[in-house]
Amino acid sequence: MKVQVNRTVVDIFDGARAQHAVLRYLVHRRLSQALLKQGRIQDAYGHEIGLDAPLHEGQIIKFKV
Repeated sequence: MKVQVNRTVVDIFDGARAQHAVLRYLVHRRLSQALLKQGRIQDAYGHEIGLDAPLHEGQIIKFKV
């Protein structure tokens, strides 16, 4: 399935969680995976979501360090 992280579309497996999408985004951007623990994840409306939040096809999330 495809989700959008910070205006970048990433392809992840069905049933993936927010952490999986952000990790894929970090690898795509060639950034350190350690940033995952330092940053915050928000949904399209600006609400903070956890690393284990389930995602669905076409969802938009934002990752901020």
